[in-house]
Amino acid sequence: MYQELQKQVFDWFKNKYNNDLSFTFSLRQKANKGAELNYFIGTEKSKYFSTTFWYIPVAYPGSSGDLINLVFKITKERKIEFHIQFNQTKTPHDNQNRYALEFIQSIKPLFKGLFSDEYFAPDSNKMEFFAGYSKPIYNNFEELKNDLNIYLNKVIPIVNAQIKIFKEKYQDFVAYRFSFEDQENMFSKMEERFKKYKIIEELVDDLEEEDELIIIEPTTDFNYSLNQILYGPPGTGKTYNTINKAISIANPEFDLNQSREILKAEYDRLVEAGQIVFTTFHQSMSYEDFIEGIKPQIEEDSDGNKKVIYEIKDGVFKLISKSSQEKKFKKEMVDSNFTFDDAWGSIINEANIGLENNNPIQLTIQTPNLGLKIVDVTEKGNLKLKPIYSEEAKEYIVSYSRTKTLQEAFPNLSVVKNIDKEFRAVIGGSNSTAYWSVINYINNKINSEKKSETEDKVLPPVPHILIIDEINRGNVSQIFGELITLIEESKRLGKSEELKVTLPYSKKEFGVPSNLYIIGTMNTADRSVEALDTALRRRFSFVEMMPDLSVVEKEEFSDFSRVEVMRKINERIELLLDKNYTLGHSYFMKDNFQASFKNEIIPLLQEYFYNDCGKIGLILGRGFVREKEISKSSQKNVFADFDTRSEIDIVKSYELIPFEEVAFEEAINLLLV
Repeated sequence: MYQELQKQVFDWFKNKYNNDLSFTFSLRQKANKGAELNYFIGTEKSKYFSTTFWYIPVAYPGSSGDLINLVFKITKERKIEFHIQFNQTKTPHDNQNRYALEFIQSIKPLFKGLFSDEYFAPDSNKMEFFAGYSKPIYNNFEELKNDLNIYLNKVIPIVNAQIKIFKEKYQDFVAYRFSFEDQENMFSKMEERFKKYKIIEELVDDLEEEDELIIIEPTTDFNYSLNQILYGPPGTGKTYNTINKAISIANPEFDLNQSREILKAEYDRLVEAGQIVFTTFHQSMSYEDFIEGIKPQIEEDSDGNKKVIYEIKDGVFKLISKSSQEKKFKKEMVDSNFTFDDAWGSIINEANIGLENNNPIQLTIQTPNLGLKIVDVTEKGNLKLKPIYSEEAKEYIVSYSRTKTLQEAFPNLSVVKNIDKEFRAVIGGSNSTAYWSVINYINNKINSEKKSETEDKVLPPVPHILIIDEINRGNVSQIFGELITLIEESKRLGKSEELKVTLPYSKKEFGVPSNLYIIGTMNTADRSVEALDTALRRRFSFVEMMPDLSVVEKEEFSDFSRVEVMRKINERIELLLDKNYTLGHSYFMKDNFQASFKNEIIPLLQEYFYNDCGKIGLILGRGFVREKEISKSSQKNVFADFDTRSEIDIVKSYELIPFEEVAFEEAINLLLV
């Protein structure tokens, strides 16, 4: 499907190009491993490919792709979607990257409203990013192309118009639509590559692996709620996924498609830096532990005498709130700004002093052993110059405005080869030598006064994340207290409806910062979402995490039919209890499946059914549960001799088979019946 979609997109684009030679687009230029016969940038493994319509070179650490990308994606459900994204670092290192950043920032307000599904990254992000997404509903390219054509007709003219504006504003800004020659050259290179790599097997070892295309997922993966709770049955990876979510919020540029060890190392780094704090709610957790409270402290004097004192101590929530508001600084080298006007004022001042002392300023010119001197400063602030080594009466007038125009055109006079020709092209007229001498003096003045200084630059606030595991095990209303209102997005510090409260112990004003994210986890087997405090439910978004068969399926276990075992067990649990008590996929992914059954699955079922082995038998079958011997006999004479003995209805009694006696493989087969 991936290759077929690429071919369909290419054919459609090329047909548009044949009908209109100004419709140009980029093609893959390099034959990387796994993408030798691809039309566009991307790999089948990633399920993405992308193109662009403009050449706008940008480069920064970790960059991949173009400033503007049209991206096609094949979803897990084998649907097709596309999006147009704009992406550039907010810390450019040169003029081209600075222009590119300003360029896409100028497009942002024009882009808003073009797509029904749009995402604009928060201002706190290190990247300037925004995108418009189609709905992931297309079964094939035929269904998609009409919508794609509509969106391209909206976006391309906007970008073309802004390029024209910026090229006029910054003449050295490199940005243009691919030309006819560029397009034909790309076609030619693609055909050569296809011809060369037609027999992939013979050449595959010579190719480099291609880096994954950096693509930003649609808004649902990106638009993080300030307050969210991951909820679901045990074993569905709620706590596990808080690490991924916390990293993606704290460091949006970090690639999550890496090994678990690398992700955990990044998580630990962010914890060490104070950006992530982890805590667990429990029945003894209180407001005093979470916000602030009076705590006993033991003081010991020099003689070893101890006494108890009481101090107000900040809790975990107040501590991370303070940390998230601390200003952080970065040392930067900056040049002092000594301008043309500063230099002109300096030359005027020095000229007046020189004239008062009968010691006029002397200016060098290009011709050796010759020079000019300033003999007057006119009422209009212009300079009057005469030759130093000649008594001739010829004078030169050098004006402020024309000097400034020339200095802006030639901040470095060494590039001037013919001053008469080149100066006159800028300001017209004559007196080129006189102007050269003044500009030379001014340039030297600017360079001599320029100083590099170290300056503390205030960094933008970075996201902080508080992870609250088992949030439903604590008394949330009591733990949060009055702050349950302040965690609302609109009530955060800096927002339109900002609220502060006076804390009961410290008597200080307190508000919740806007860059503090709260991620909670909740086990629905302990307590359902509906049972939570209403005020809490209103202020949090809830992300359901249910058992996922596909996660187990991907591991391709060969020992047992783990996917079917998981399916059967969960279907039966849902019928006897409800879906909140099903078993998460993690229980079915352990290397030792037999140990997982013994130590995790069976004990959990015992807890669910309060050791009612008859119901556990309905879940696991006869391989794990058996009828007790005493129940098999159905003999009433086991009871004491009493009048009602004959009236007793004997209920069957069941027990778990000791695990050491379980024939595990046979028991699993019985479970699946």
